[in-house]
Amino acid sequence: MTNYIVSFDTFMLQPVNKDGKLATRVVERNREFLIPKKPIHIVRKSCDFYGGSLQNSINSARLMLGNRHKTPIILASGFGSPYIFLPTLSPRSEQNVWFSYHAIDYIEPDHLGSIVYLENNQSIKLNASPTTMFRQYTFAGLLEKRFLKKQKQLSKSSFVPPNSIFMSPPPSS
Repeated sequence: MTNYIVSFDTFMLQPVNKDGKLATRVVERNREFLIPKKPIHIVRKSCDFYGGSLQNSINSARLMLGNRHKTPIILASGFGSPYIFLPTLSPRSEQNVWFSYHAIDYIEPDHLGSIVYLENNQSIKLNASPTTMFRQYTFAGLLEKRFLKKQKQLSKSSFVPPNSIFMSPPPSS
C-alpha cells in the first residue's frame, strides 16, 4: 500500500499521527485504510502517475481560476471527466486534508468549523470555516466547468487556438 495511487474511488486523504509519524487515512468509496506516507506525497505520486505533476496541476488551475490560494487541482481526467481534488489548507501544509470534489455531498457549519459529508455516508469534522469549505467547493465547480468547456472546444473540428499562425501549404512542384 505504500505505492498507493489516487483513483476515482478515492474520496479523502487525511493526515493522521501514527506512532509519532505522519500517515494518511485514505477513505475510498467502499473501504478505509492507513498509508505510512503524507497526503502530499500521495497526491504528488498520483499526479506523476497520471502524466503530470502537482506543480503543473496547480499552474493549470491558476490559469483557469486566477491566482488563488488553496487552488483545487485536476489530478487526472477519465472518460471526459476531470477528477478534481480540493485542499482545505495550503497544498504543502502537513495538516491539509484533500477531498474529491465529486465525493462531497454536503458541507455543514459546526461550532468548531465544518462537517463534510461524503457520498459514502461518512463525514469528517474539520477545523476549517464553512466559508472556506464552500469557497473551495465553488472553485472546484468552476474548475470543472472551465475544463469541460475547453474539452468541448477541443472536440470541435473548427477550433483554432488563439494566436495561431496559419502555415501556407508547400508550393507544388
